Amino acid sequence: MSKVTVKRQRVRRPVNKPLRWRKEPRKKVLPSWIPIASAVTLVLMLVLTVNYRAYSEFSREAQTFEELNSKIQQATTENLSMQEEIYYLRSDPKTIEREARKYGLARSKEQVSRAGDTDKAEQSAKPAFPTRK
Repeated sequence: MSKVTVKRQRVRRPVNKPLRWRKEPRKKVLPSWIPIASAVTLVLMLVLTVNYRAYSEFSREAQTFEELNSKIQQATTENLSMQEEIYYLRSDPKTIEREARKYGLARSKEQVSRAGDTDKAEQSAKPAFPTRK
C-alpha cells in the first residue's frame, strides 16, 4: 500500500511586521518643486556673479575715464594759457617789459633795485630800536 501524504497548506495570517519590512509605497521625502527651485537658484547666483563682476569692471573703467578726461581738460587749459602768454610776449610791449624786469633788465637811464637789496641811504635812514636797561 502506498501512502499518499497530503501536504497541508499553511494558512497565512496577517502578521504585524515592522515598517521597514512592509512593502508599502514610500512617501516622497522632497516635494517635486525643490529640485527645480534649487536649479533656478544656482543659475540665478551664476548670473548675478557674472553681472557683478562686469559691473565692477565697468565702474573702474568709468572712473579711469573721468580721471583721464580731467587731465586732458587741465592740459588743454594750460596749453591755452601758454599760447595766450606767447601771443602777448610777441606783441605787447608792456608784457615784454614786465618779463624783462623779472630777469633784472632795465631801460637805459634806469636803476634796478631788488626787494632784498638795501641802499646806503636806506641803511642810514633806519631807526635804531631802543634797548631796555
